[in-house]
Formats: sequence, C-alpha cells, structure tokens
Amino acid sequence: MEIEKLIAEARKRNLENAAILDRYTVEQISRIYNGIGPDRFPEWLRGTLDELHPSLCVVALIHDMEYYEGGTRDEFEESNERFYRNGKTVAFAKYAWYDPRRYLVWNKARQFSNLCNLFGWSGWNQPEEVQK
Repeated sequence: MEIEKLIAEARKRNLENAAILDRYTVEQISRIYNGIGPDRFPEWLRGTLDELHPSLCVVALIHDMEYYEGGTRDEFEESNERFYRNGKTVAFAKYAWYDPRRYLVWNKARQFSNLCNLFGWSGWNQPEEVQK
C-alpha cells in the first residue's frame, strides 16, 4: 500500500500517536516503514504478512516510526500496547460486529503486540543510557 494512503488512513481513523508522522517527510517515512514484521525478516516474508493482514499495515506504520525513534523500556512496552489498541480501532472501524474479520484482525493485533513484547526489544532504538 502506498505510504501516502497509509498516512491518510492513520489520520482518518484517528489512531493513537498518528502525530508522530508529522515529524517526518513522506520520503523519510517510506525509508523507515518496512511493513508488518521486524527488519531481520526477509522482505518476502514481510510482504506476505502485509498481504495476509492488510488492515494492520496502517498500525504497523505508526509502530515502525515509534521503533525508529525508540526510547525507554516503558516506551517500548507502551508502543506495543498501542499496536494492540490501534489494531482494535481499525478492526472496529472496518468491520461490523457480525463480521468475523473484525475479531480476526483484533486478535491478530493482540498476537503481534505480544510477539513484539517478547522479541522486539533488540529492534527498539534504545538511547545509550538505556543500553547500559
């Protein structure tokens, strides 16, 4: 999905911390954003995850920007929790209560959030004082 469309969707859906996108140009965002999954995943795998979970690409956009900026352990955990909350927001905005996709997207956001908490710290941009 084009970066401009993801940025517009993040603002339209009023996702948490969408304001982080205002600090960067579209060109900078396109260099930072890698889709769903960590940098260490091969590009084909991240592409597959994006295709399987297109509703969560906009959520991953904000999450990637937060990982790029980094911060403390508390900020890391908050970013991962925000992935879950933003995923729920997107799921509820896109799908009606009776549509099973609402619950699939919501549950996948929870799973991705949990995986990030378990394995994402090494990809989080940590300030020098946090690394010690």
